[in-house]
Amino acid sequence: MSVTTIGRQRATHRLSNLAAVAAVIAILALTSVSTPVGAATASRDPGRSAATNDARRIAAVAAPKKAVIVVGPVGGSTTKYIEKANAIAAAAASHGMEVVKIYTPNAIWSRVVAEANGADLFVYLGHGNGWPSAMPPFQEDTKDGLGLNPSLTSGNTTTKYYGANFVREHIRFAPNAVVLLNKLCYAEGNAEPGMAIPTTDIARQRVDNFAAGFLASGARVVFALGWQPGEDLVNSLYDETPKTMDDIFMTRFGSNRDGSYKPYFGWIGWKPNLYFDSERTPGARNHLDPDANEGFLRGVTGDLAFTNSQWLGTVDSGDTEPPVLTDLSAAQAANTIPANDSAVPVFTPNGDRLSDTITFKHTVSEAAFITVDVRKQDGASVRKSTSWSKAGTGRSTWDGRNNSGTLVKDGRYDVVVTPKDAAGNVGESLTTSIKLLTAIKAPTAAPILFDPTDADLLAPTTTLGVTLTNEASITWRVTNAGGDVVRRGMVDQALPAGPASWDWDGLDDGGAAVERGTYTSIVTATTDEGTYSHRTAVRLMPFNLKADLTVTPGQSQKVTIITAEPVDGWPRIEVKQPSLAVYRLYPTRYSTTRFTASWKAKSGAAGPITITITSTDKDGGVQVQTYKATLQ
Repeated sequence: MSVTTIGRQRATHRLSNLAAVAAVIAILALTSVSTPVGAATASRDPGRSAATNDARRIAAVAAPKKAVIVVGPVGGSTTKYIEKANAIAAAAASHGMEVVKIYTPNAIWSRVVAEANGADLFVYLGHGNGWPSAMPPFQEDTKDGLGLNPSLTSGNTTTKYYGANFVREHIRFAPNAVVLLNKLCYAEGNAEPGMAIPTTDIARQRVDNFAAGFLASGARVVFALGWQPGEDLVNSLYDETPKTMDDIFMTRFGSNRDGSYKPYFGWIGWKPNLYFDSERTPGARNHLDPDANEGFLRGVTGDLAFTNSQWLGTVDSGDTEPPVLTDLSAAQAANTIPANDSAVPVFTPNGDRLSDTITFKHTVSEAAFITVDVRKQDGASVRKSTSWSKAGTGRSTWDGRNNSGTLVKDGRYDVVVTPKDAAGNVGESLTTSIKLLTAIKAPTAAPILFDPTDADLLAPTTTLGVTLTNEASITWRVTNAGGDVVRRGMVDQALPAGPASWDWDGLDDGGAAVERGTYTSIVTATTDEGTYSHRTAVRLMPFNLKADLTVTPGQSQKVTIITAEPVDGWPRIEVKQPSLAVYRLYPTRYSTTRFTASWKAKSGAAGPITITITSTDKDGGVQVQTYKATLQ
């Protein structure tokens, strides 16, 4: 399964005063806050306190709260974990929440980060890697975080751990967020199935450590529930009666036939007073609820006095100024070219590692959640994600996939970016446009270095290639360093999907040999969805010298020489510095086309340096090329 957004469902309560609803909607429209269809509504109940009514009224007209539910790879237990996650998702949706599911085998770190930012409820089910454990040392690169898929192709059996360091550095939850760690090892205090029940001291450390990273990312409270169904917590957050988080933790939801209470049914109460101050998170409290036979399978950490009414409401910090977003732009990849200078930026997510993602740059007046909503031309949203941005310049990316992880169709898309600060103030949105086009992929020049100037058959041509993902009209040209076209290989040629190529022999359109130098192969594809180009550098010369050509006397560096043609013996390297006699570098041979040498520029007068390389190829031809360097 993949990233899925559950449709918002309308809750059972309704505002009786429709005029009031209209007024609220009008106010929200003026402040750029919208009420999505299906957002929960509520009526004022004389039996509730004024604070409770106000909190529920605010929650009713505000944007729906966001629940992000993650299932990591757990091998043969994956199906059961997904079933439990779906029950949590259904409970959240029934209360009007916007629910995003990120399930193995598609639960990769980048997707979790993109959705977890700004989440009001974050739920993780999967493997837990905590501390203390039998796997020292204690570090938080892999411990006390999330166990996810290493890649989209890794399946349900391989786990990569992103520890508390990754969580606190990359994730910023919404204000007052609640985190649920469900069915993990270590997070609730116990270790792994079959292991001995730990001492209370060990259990306390495990619960406190596992919660620390999530609390540092903005969570108000972290529940760790081993056997208890997660939907119990979701329903309690929406309970009609105001409850503290500790009240919710101490709620019983059922009992065994013998009347005993087990971790599956919520509060056990065998040792009701296992409270202690957090050592990892100043100001936080822990509460453990062990079972006499099963051990530590229930824990909660954070602000235990925080209430569900507060969670349903908004943050009142006194900050009423919304963040200001400016300078929104899409960054064009260097070797992918739009149709013309006035065209919108293009990116090409077809798996060739060339402009497979696009980056959006922005400037924001204060630290804020940045929501990026990618929409089709008809306004329908295909991908929505939230990230935390510091004040100033920030960046976000899109990989061309929708909320379900499927690559979207080629075409033009509008990207609507909206800031919201930690106090809940929403700033005005900005919009930029991009094009997603995938007709051509994997442009190549093989070899990238060739030398037809000596008229032998050792390296007379280079093959310029590309793969077409679908039928397109192709234009192919070669330009010199000044951008002038020297050779046209194809002009508006209709080609089917599949590989396409042509050989360039170093001649221009008139049949004359071009000068030595670096040239650019530009292949352009036109389809019904648009036009774009990829470019690839091609070197027409006998050698490619890899070295720093701005040098400091006495500083040693490695010089690499790649030859276009196989060399007989070793190339001769001569260096001429101002006011000094010519001296040689003596290369090491790695193959008939690759050599290295160590060069330490000598002290002397500053100015231009010439490096002359001479070699004899396998056919007896002699190649000479001179490079210029500068002595500082």
